[in-house]
Amino acid sequence: MVNKVKEKVAQGKVTYGTWITLGYPEVTEALSNLPFDWFVIDMEHTPLDVKDVEFLMMPLRFTDIVPIVRVPWNDFVIIKRVLDTGAQGILVPQVNTKEEAIQAVKACKYPPQGIRGVGPRRCIMYGFISAKEYFKKANEDILVIVQIETEEGVNNVNEILSVDGIDGVFIGPNDLSASLGIFQEFNNPKYVAAVEKVLNAAKAAGKIAGIMTQDPQDALDKVKKGFNFIALRHDLAYMIRGYTEAFKQLGILK
Repeated sequence: MVNKVKEKVAQGKVTYGTWITLGYPEVTEALSNLPFDWFVIDMEHTPLDVKDVEFLMMPLRFTDIVPIVRVPWNDFVIIKRVLDTGAQGILVPQVNTKEEAIQAVKACKYPPQGIRGVGPRRCIMYGFISAKEYFKKANEDILVIVQIETEEGVNNVNEILSVDGIDGVFIGPNDLSASLGIFQEFNNPKYVAAVEKVLNAAKAAGKIAGIMTQDPQDALDKVKKGFNFIALRHDLAYMIRGYTEAFKQLGILK
């Protein structure tokens, strides 16, 4: 198991992905025909559960797309179950301190580095892949990314990134701006300074710097700034945008 996102970032390349919020494997199967590097299957703000996550990952097995799961919370039980379904990365929301980052890493790693229970299932293709070999490689290959989405997290970002096993950070613009008291004021100097601090810390640490973007131009702007893990919004947003544009061209919407 070679994690293609880790590989690309180590080579200085930018990776692109999107949020998967719709619980139908047709979504990931269809989108896997596009040049995505990763999908984040979102359990935090959707009704998706572990079974849905497993189904959504199945169409990706013979692709190079890395399945990452945003878990609902920094909970080692949920993280363990998601990893056993075959996730190659975990995105942990609301990580604000070094201690919380250590907790996230421990949940994702087998002993002695962590506390992940040993009971692999789909991640070893039900026994057709050697459990022993998976055990040897999993700690190195599983991506561990934490979300910086509060003022506290921004203030502690250097300490968070110093934790061995943290592969990078991801900015959630809505939550971060809300925490700063300037919801969706993305041009506000306070928000801009917070984003720059997180980005510069990730660059200095040589780790993943991720952010959600609103449209292709926004994505290009973030790449120019130095972000290397670019989220192209989510499946539902682009579906709605496509039909909205169609109705505008038909003259039904303005």
